[in-house]
Amino acid sequence: MQYIFNVHEGIHEYIKLGRNCPFPPPPTKRCHNPKCNKLVSFRKHGFYERYYYSKEYKGKIVIRRYICPLCGCTISYIPNFCLPGFINAINHIFEYIYNLFYRKGSINSVIKQLNLKNNVQFSRQILYYYRKNSLKISIQYKMD
Repeated sequence: MQYIFNVHEGIHEYIKLGRNCPFPPPPTKRCHNPKCNKLVSFRKHGFYERYYYSKEYKGKIVIRRYICPLCGCTISYIPNFCLPGFINAINHIFEYIYNLFYRKGSINSVIKQLNLKNNVQFSRQILYYYRKNSLKISIQYKMD
């Protein structure tokens, strides 16, 4: 399970601080595991890295994990500039999808123009994947 938290310092400060970033304290909430479903105080459970690509930064970022002390299920807190399950920045995803639907020319020419403009490498396959999952993206983004 992934939860989004606000990063007030900005992406560059978040990356610079890495594991020393002021992550949210361990939550006290119901475990999302249906077999457990108890009110617990989650404990810190280390970090993992994931990729994030945007105009500002391309590379790995650190994600904080917490664990349920009763059943061992984990949750992650990801920064608000990321989307669960997506590598690219939200503004790039929406810009590419918008231009896909309102394009003047071929899909490949639109992708090539936007890749040059944003200094990001989208492919036709990635664009189709994001288009197929655009409803999922908008629901996740709206939950923030």
